[in-house]
Amino acid sequence: MDQWYINYGEEQWRDQALDWVQNNLNTYSAETRNAFVGVLNWLNQWACARTYGLGSKLPFDPTFLVESLSDSTIYMSYYTIVPWLHTDLFGRSQGKGRIAPEQMVDEVWDYIFCRRELNDEVLEKSKIPKATLEGMRRDFEYWYPLDVRVSGKDLIPNHLTCE
Repeated sequence: MDQWYINYGEEQWRDQALDWVQNNLNTYSAETRNAFVGVLNWLNQWACARTYGLGSKLPFDPTFLVESLSDSTIYMSYYTIVPWLHTDLFGRSQGKGRIAPEQMVDEVWDYIFCRRELNDEVLEKSKIPKATLEGMRRDFEYWYPLDVRVSGKDLIPNHLTCE
């Protein structure tokens, strides 16, 4: 089957990742650091897409979806802004932001999750009030500060290294 892969075995990337893990990552224990080093030395190619099920389409090949392991890390970010978007499990009842799904254009996601600028173009395209967008970004940044990542050691071979 045709498949998209992330080439974690590419030597320059691997060397940069290993250097960062060994010199910058605060793992609080040598055991955890060694686990990251072991996974980085083992990884080669990681299948990153699938053709069926629910999920996010690959932007460069919409016939494929981001594989569920990679996609599941996105959901945790999404959950930080759910109260603004909907109140029920299925997204049928609008949340406190009174936002329709079609208002959540790429530029809104980029503003919230990627720290892009909030400009008149984003406001005009989305029709979401500035205060609402600022609130959504504030909630995301509260739950996902840039200086902390907390998880379990059992996720080192997949989520924590491959994402």
